[in-house]
Amino acid sequence: MIVDVLIFGGQSNMQGTTRAFPETNPIVENAYEYRFLTDRLVPLQHPCGETIENDLLLQSDGGGTMVPDCCRVYTEKTGHTVVAIHAARGATMLKEWLKGTDRYECARKKFAQGIAHAKKLGTLGKIYYLWLQGESDAYYRTTEEEYIHMLTQYKNDLKQDVGIDKFGIIEIGYFNCMVDWLKHEPYEEMKACDETIMRAHENAPKHDPDFVLLTQICKELSLDKQYITVGADGHYNNKGQAIIGKEAGKALAEL
Repeated sequence: MIVDVLIFGGQSNMQGTTRAFPETNPIVENAYEYRFLTDRLVPLQHPCGETIENDLLLQSDGGGTMVPDCCRVYTEKTGHTVVAIHAARGATMLKEWLKGTDRYECARKKFAQGIAHAKKLGTLGKIYYLWLQGESDAYYRTTEEEYIHMLTQYKNDLKQDVGIDKFGIIEIGYFNCMVDWLKHEPYEEMKACDETIMRAHENAPKHDPDFVLLTQICKELSLDKQYITVGADGHYNNKGQAIIGKEAGKALAEL
């Protein structure tokens, strides 16, 4: 049996900010989530993630994430077993994930132990990292060059310390130009900030083949209120999370 590890990292839209459970919540066949606090694999379903070490990592905010839908599509298309590892935290900038930070070390330990459990299930296949982050960097005006430099540094350290095979990027959608709490800021300026990180996500794979742009679907979803959590502007609801997960899982399976 081939066992692939899918690691889900990033900020609030990767953490999951749906604030409600999906209408149905079936266990994903042939897939597990690794839980660090109890050091065990559990059947994969919502909710995902854990709150660890003074909020360095957080569980999903009250409901769903993209993780089950992503893994369901991936296992169906590859026939492989999946161990999912959720390590996300809302309102974080990329620099807060880099090696040398407490968050990096906490996540690294979780990845290492999750991979060790995956090896017990069968033959270890691929280790893929999925990244959805950048809304905070857009807000704080991180430049495209700075972002790509840090993302490459982060990827290289994960490649060395964890053994990831590919770093999959889920491109962010429009956030800073869409949320009500930033309506006082010039729209075009906020849109340009969002698009700076979008370009970084699009251009990183052109500079380094370890990066893969998995989907740009968030651009579309972020502009349609039917996919946004009520009371949490800029965050995808369960309908949106499911779409993002399926798109990412399909792209990963085709690598």
